Amino acid sequence: MKRLINTNFTLFATGRMISLLGSGIQNVAIPLYILRTTGSGLIMGTYAFAQLLPQIFIMPLGGVLGDNFNRKKIMIMMDVLSGLTSLFLAFTIINGELSIPLLFVCQIFLSSFFSIFDTSTAAMVPEIVDKDRLLKGNSIIGSIDSATFIAGPIIGAAIFGLAGIRIVFVIDGISFLLSAISELFIAYKPHLEKSSRLSFEKTKKDIIEGFSFLKRSKGINYLITFAAIVNFFGIASISVLLPYIFIEGIGFSDTQFGVLQSSIMVGILLGNICLSIISGRLGKKQIVTYGLVAEAVIFTVIGVFFYPIVSETLHGASDLLFMLFVILLIGFGVSNAFLRTSIQTNMQLMIPNELRARVLSAYSFSMQIIAPIGVFAAGAFLEIVPYYHLFMFSAVMIILATAVFLTKAPEEALDPGLPKAREMDYLSNK
Repeated sequence: MKRLINTNFTLFATGRMISLLGSGIQNVAIPLYILRTTGSGLIMGTYAFAQLLPQIFIMPLGGVLGDNFNRKKIMIMMDVLSGLTSLFLAFTIINGELSIPLLFVCQIFLSSFFSIFDTSTAAMVPEIVDKDRLLKGNSIIGSIDSATFIAGPIIGAAIFGLAGIRIVFVIDGISFLLSAISELFIAYKPHLEKSSRLSFEKTKKDIIEGFSFLKRSKGINYLITFAAIVNFFGIASISVLLPYIFIEGIGFSDTQFGVLQSSIMVGILLGNICLSIISGRLGKKQIVTYGLVAEAVIFTVIGVFFYPIVSETLHGASDLLFMLFVILLIGFGVSNAFLRTSIQTNMQLMIPNELRARVLSAYSFSMQIIAPIGVFAAGAFLEIVPYYHLFMFSAVMIILATAVFLTKAPEEALDPGLPKAREMDYLSNK
């Protein structure tokens, strides 16, 4: 039995941490630069569009690449390309040639590189971690992701404020290249003997095959349906309703709101740390169940405190209510980490290796498409429905989805148990 924290896993996690930290630094520094340079909200919105859209629509292609080529080489190549792009931007600033259109074009490339990198690394984890340690490995990676998500914007804003955008790009470029160097030393046996030749027809067929597997596997079908419902109502509530309720409804200050927003990510970080400790002591089914129930209950309790009769009893935007929300949101983050990391692990175990990148990218693509629809719907209904009713409706829908999932989902969705027979059954019907 291999140790989890071996050289391969350490190199993999280090490379991913450096890459995500570099992306996090850029994600806050570039918008600050655009606002300082143009002062235009329209240009800022266009940049956000240029950042998000390629990341979503390149995902299926990234899955095809991850299944048809060496995943380690893809990981290294994307880091090298990201590093060179960042250094190119630094060079254009030195020569006084950086323009907003050029920045947008480079951002499209950077987002595309990240999407392919993320898809390949997600599919690669089960190849460098023993299956019985996979949940622990994913929880450690989840902790790294959360930590870089918190630290990246802080570091990016600090570097931008002290040294300017040029140094941001230089540091990013170097960090991506260092990440690629660390990944070179990963001892990795490719999942295929030789790389495939891709044509337009094969690429299209492979993308369709990734989506069709989501329907074909009963366990994954339940997982993705549940995740879609939670994404639709949960992300809409967090992205649209929470800011409105905390600032307009209850009257918290901007500083308090910032702390409340950060509490969720702190909870996710703590949840993944806890999960890495207890994963060997509790079964996957127990962990998924605890995460499901805790998330639904905490979400509902938060909704209860949003009702004016309750919040006013606690004196509105008081320190007491503020601390209650901080605790509840941290708890929500912890339960969300239990749930998300477990679902990811179960999917990795249920998907055959030669299909893993395509299916995971199809899953991520579906979630990314559903979330904006929920956000738009929440914003529209917020104009005609009281915010506390709207949030509680989301909580009720999540409770119903949780109840159905726990009572109807097949055992494999809660604990795959290394379903080799299922993989062979699928392959025999291809």
